[in-house]
Amino acid sequence: MSGPKTSWKDIKPVLSGFSSTQLLGLVQDLYRFSEQNASFMHTRFLSDHSQGDHLAVYKKRIQQAINPKQPWKKGVRLAEGRRAISDFKKANGNISDTLTLMVYYVKCGNDFTLEFGDIDESFYDSLSSMFSKIVEVLLGQKNQDLIAEFLPKLEAEFHRIDGKMGWGCPDELADCLAELRNGFS
Repeated sequence: MSGPKTSWKDIKPVLSGFSSTQLLGLVQDLYRFSEQNASFMHTRFLSDHSQGDHLAVYKKRIQQAINPKQPWKKGVRLAEGRRAISDFKKANGNISDTLTLMVYYVKCGNDFTLEFGDIDESFYDSLSSMFSKIVEVLLGQKNQDLIAEFLPKLEAEFHRIDGKMGWGCPDELADCLAELRNGFS
């Protein structure tokens, strides 16, 4: 028989009594506990101060999930690619960086298709869904600078696969691009 379910409400009062030194020690323990915790903290606290590509860890996760070097071993893991984007968004939330990762997801999927040929409907549904979500976010932001930054990238990904991919995916991407252009004319 399991005990009562605990939640943040149970932990918060305990942490409220901690000194700065105790809190710092706890955060250090959490950092050392898992690579995911360390990655979260790097993203949350060091993204603006990073010397290298602060998105590299997330791009690597997306690439390994969507366009693995040896897909016959682990297969394509669309949900893991999306999880990498979600993890970044939770840790940092920078809209431009999040959109960059979303475009990278589509790029990796396009790379996979161009290398291995037509995949299946669920694969293309995922790429189309991500592309559509990018357009939705851009339209929701109503930020001309973001549009100017991302429209050429989206157009480039569309042109890379137009006529080379099946399942109606290029048509869906073309519709999304038209929606984006019409939203900012």
